[in-house]
Amino acid sequence: MIDMLYHARIGLVFLCLLGRSRAFEAVSTNSPNAELFPHVTGHVLQPKHTAVRGPKQTNKFWANWIISDPVAGNGAVHAIYPMPYVLKLGSSRELKASQNPEAMMWYQDGRLMNRDGSRLELYRTAFVGEFGLGAVEIGGQHDFQIIKEGVFGIHVEVRNPTANVSMMYPIYSGMAYVSARYTGATPKITTERSRFGDVFAFNNLVQISKGVWSVSTGFHHLSPQSAQLRIYLLDADLGFVDDSFQLELGCERSCLLLNRPLTGWVRAARVLAPRDVETLDLHAPAIPVGWDLQMEDQGHVRYKFEVAGGNSSLPKLLHWAYAHHQKMLQHENTTKMAKGLSSSQAPTKGHMAGVLGNEWLLKAQFFNETNKLDFLPVMPALSAERQARLIEETKATLQELKRTWRQSMFKSDFYFSGKGFQKVGMVCLLAEKLLSSQELELCTRWLARGFECILYKSKHPDDRSSRCAGAPGGLFYDKDWGGLPSRVGYNPTWHSKPVLHCMLADFGNSCYNDHHYHFGYFVVSAAILAKLKPSWTKNADFVNFVDGLIRDTSNPSSEDPYFPRFRHFDWFDLHSWSRGLAPNPEGKDEESTSEEMNLHYGIHLWGKETGRRSMQQLGATMLAMATATVQEFFLMAEGNPHHPADYARNRAPGMLLQNKAHYATYFGKHFEYIHGIQMIPLSPALTLARTRKFNQQEWSEILCNLPLSSTDSWTSILLTGNLAMIDPQAAFDRLEEMHPQSMDDGLTKAYALYWTSAQPAKEGNWSCSHPFFHGPRVCAAGEYRGEAQCHKCPAGTWNNRTNQTSHTACSACEAGRYSSQVGLTSKEACQPCPSGTWSTSGAVELDACIPCKRERPGGPCQIARTPSTTEASSYFRTSNSSAERSPKSVLEQTGMSSDSRTVIHVMMVAALLWSAAGALTSCYRLLTPAA
Repeated sequence: MIDMLYHARIGLVFLCLLGRSRAFEAVSTNSPNAELFPHVTGHVLQPKHTAVRGPKQTNKFWANWIISDPVAGNGAVHAIYPMPYVLKLGSSRELKASQNPEAMMWYQDGRLMNRDGSRLELYRTAFVGEFGLGAVEIGGQHDFQIIKEGVFGIHVEVRNPTANVSMMYPIYSGMAYVSARYTGATPKITTERSRFGDVFAFNNLVQISKGVWSVSTGFHHLSPQSAQLRIYLLDADLGFVDDSFQLELGCERSCLLLNRPLTGWVRAARVLAPRDVETLDLHAPAIPVGWDLQMEDQGHVRYKFEVAGGNSSLPKLLHWAYAHHQKMLQHENTTKMAKGLSSSQAPTKGHMAGVLGNEWLLKAQFFNETNKLDFLPVMPALSAERQARLIEETKATLQELKRTWRQSMFKSDFYFSGKGFQKVGMVCLLAEKLLSSQELELCTRWLARGFECILYKSKHPDDRSSRCAGAPGGLFYDKDWGGLPSRVGYNPTWHSKPVLHCMLADFGNSCYNDHHYHFGYFVVSAAILAKLKPSWTKNADFVNFVDGLIRDTSNPSSEDPYFPRFRHFDWFDLHSWSRGLAPNPEGKDEESTSEEMNLHYGIHLWGKETGRRSMQQLGATMLAMATATVQEFFLMAEGNPHHPADYARNRAPGMLLQNKAHYATYFGKHFEYIHGIQMIPLSPALTLARTRKFNQQEWSEILCNLPLSSTDSWTSILLTGNLAMIDPQAAFDRLEEMHPQSMDDGLTKAYALYWTSAQPAKEGNWSCSHPFFHGPRVCAAGEYRGEAQCHKCPAGTWNNRTNQTSHTACSACEAGRYSSQVGLTSKEACQPCPSGTWSTSGAVELDACIPCKRERPGGPCQIARTPSTTEASSYFRTSNSSAERSPKSVLEQTGMSSDSRTVIHVMMVAALLWSAAGALTSCYRLLTPAA
């Protein structure tokens, strides 16, 4: 009766609060409970290059730049990924920008088990520094600092205190221009591109109007097409500078220099098509310097941009949007798509489109569904036989847990212990639905005992008694970063490699890795306990502990001074990021979308059970946003436009990083792992993201070809997480064949059968497609196969045949021709040397075409008397044979003296060595991934 009254009271509270919610209300503003979370400093990885006070972000796109450690690495040398631009800091603290649309791809080795040679293993994008914004007075000896940090981006400052000049870079997700604010410094714009023949690093510098310049770039071995750039100079009032400011070519045409110091702004953008310049020019004065968001009712989220100067007379802000933004965007009077602007290719999530407006309003398309989710999937009417079978298996599971509940829940680390907590919690929900109140009470007591031990071990970490043996060892409140890391690897001075221990122990939890995966299990389990035993919501330690996990991962409010806002959830990408403090040149990653959704689902349930509508709405909104994102970019149904076609055919993404997609997991490359990690744990939230169309394709193309042994725990995951949703009867029958001890360690056979029974009955009309291609790929013309991969023929060579198995199939460009391009498919594709020059065969650069004027009297060009390219080429051929004649035989026919011929021989050998060195350099560049 007391429980019924309590739930009635909660329901009345919700009815009273159905008005407009306050935007992102803080979970708490109190200091984390020091008994549960002892306050400590001295994290083994300290923040670097930041002037931000208080809690700091650990899992945002810029986190590489705030870690520097001999073991973890110097993150400042790596790129960061605001998208679509990729940014690096140069040796002179210039901000270098890449917008390379060409992905590098590697196929699976079909000769190995669990690989398919017709599908991509991974793809990534090389960094090509199109331009860098720097200053004459600032160099590598001047340090950089992050001086402002928010949810969407940062401000980075570089200062020369001696000269009293500085630059500030505002860096935000989706920014359409790369910008720098100069204070008394002289702008210097550089590029990683280089000279190639008569094409310099910078070319065709033209002033379009006051403060607007156009320029093109030169050669880069990883990007064959030159880049067209637009450069904008604005004064401190955001007007274009007058004609006293002139941008000039310098550094032997490898940099652009302003003729005087500037207090104002420099902005640069890559022009993707000629038509884009009108839009870019018009909106260049609107510079984002701040960005916040508000949550409104019914799954609406509003982006509010702050522009420099705050001048309402400025044009609207131009910003890039992903495909899922475009679907959610509510077109108010203040926001519209940038018509006619070319789309921009991001490294791993497809094309982005331009949006105009200083505010965006997004509507989470799945909010109505996520807002209504309950603890168990809705069960249709069952036959008496099926109902009896579920009761029987639940009773059997309860009997087994009498013996094993401790082993299930107390596994020392937070990840596997959390899986055990939620496993027991789901059995308790089954007991509530299917069994007696006494059996429910028994199960609830185990779950409560689990949380009692968590709280006890948090307060008494040195107690070695058996009462709570194996329970996770607790969390610290870390004052250095502002978070709740595991105590296991926080600062293990006893360990010979403390940094490595931090990054590996408890799956890197101590270094802020995967908190959203680990803690989600405990939040869901706590909500289950609060539902089944409402008196636990009066336990202050219990509530503080669960609230602490939510504050650590998903603190919604800047009014909470102890945690960064939304450590994991990226409100631009609309999903969460892992990785934590360990720097990675490829950026942050997401490996298990289903475990991320489990956290949002848990926040929704915990808010509901504790009567806090703002928290419930927060969880439902994040879950709705993440569900749309998972469908858009992660679960790749046929026709997915955001990944290369042969990668999308993998259906599951594996590890999706900001700059790389890799069909694998951190713990192995088995298909079972890659697909199964997107299915755990089973919750009603999972059914929203996994559509029938996707499940059917994933099953028929990949999963049905796997062994799926009844003794393999991954089989239980794949049957419930996929087959049950397209053919529940077939899944039920196969699950019945499995022993309960063969289930995944976060799943019981009782819940697997219940879950499968709850899926809507469907016709099992799927069929298994062709098995995996276990052979080497067939390589196209212009390529050869090396191991499992098709490699393009290097520069200076060509191949017109398919399926070649050696690099020797690539023939050298004939003498008198050259090629800097890779993968040529005919000898005619080699470029002829310019008139008046000559080359040996296999030349890879225009510079290998040697001018005739460099040779001594009587040299080859003079002998041949043929300045044209065609004639110069024919000079190296006999008149009566298609075979190449050696240069020696031709020279001997001229009647030259022996000494003259010797000089020419030396010159030609030198040219041959020069050409060979160029070829080797190009091969090295092609086969070595960019840093």
